[in-house]
Amino acid sequence: MVKLFVSDMDGTLLNEEHVVSERNAKAIKALQQAGIEFVIATGRAYNSARPMLDAHKINCKMINLNGAAVYNLDGDIETKIPLEIDTVKEMLNYLEETKTAYSVMTDKYFYVGDKEAFVNRVKGMLRKLEIEKYTNIETDDAYSSDAQFIHELAYIKDMSEFSYTDDTTALKFMIFGEPSDSKLPNFLKTFEGYEDLDITSSGPDNLEVTHSKAQKGFAVAEYAASRGIAMEDVATIGDSLNDRSMLQMAGHSYAMDNASPEVKEMAKFIAPSHREDGVAVVIEEILNQL
Repeated sequence: MVKLFVSDMDGTLLNEEHVVSERNAKAIKALQQAGIEFVIATGRAYNSARPMLDAHKINCKMINLNGAAVYNLDGDIETKIPLEIDTVKEMLNYLEETKTAYSVMTDKYFYVGDKEAFVNRVKGMLRKLEIEKYTNIETDDAYSSDAQFIHELAYIKDMSEFSYTDDTTALKFMIFGEPSDSKLPNFLKTFEGYEDLDITSSGPDNLEVTHSKAQKGFAVAEYAASRGIAMEDVATIGDSLNDRSMLQMAGHSYAMDNASPEVKEMAKFIAPSHREDGVAVVIEEILNQL
């Protein structure tokens, strides 16, 4: 019996317009009303993910930055697992020397080497999605993740402002590159042997780097244990490689139909795509079995 349901956001809970659909929101609330806890596990920072849930008045615990930060219902950070300082310095030196685009994420800000280039990258993503009305950075519409992307611009700082203190502890690196160039494979080849790192991806144009102990699956397992819930009674759903640990560890795991074959092999079941409200479909099936 499912007692805890954990969902990824991008490519899973969010549809092709990068928003939570009405059907998904309704299903989540029905799940919560039935006494089954709902938790978000995402690579996004808290200030990026929260508004999209607030738009539907969905209140839940959140696992952010792939497990590097965990927030309670009030939005207070409960735990965080920072990257090792020496490793952070090595990665920064490598990224600067190879002129590889990146961002360093803390629990408060995004730090980037070239702020203007990063902002232009965000705008380019919006144009690629053909959502022209959200290219005005003054737009503020919580129902759109693209507007939320723009909202995040307020949290972007230059790397010159980054320092190794408790307030600016590095929790996650995002490494960017084109699928056709060698920067991502070269970074992976250089750092994949580091025992203190977990390197995964949420798309062909990026790598996501956290501490090896900061993974979605570990965070889900720790929370389930704190609630007295066995992992066999946990359902997880996702679409990307950064979901792999929670898909492999849960008793009920679902890969979205839009996931890659590699991710689908990690899950026990396949859910309809994010375009078809796959999260809602799975939740409705669970509720029908009660």
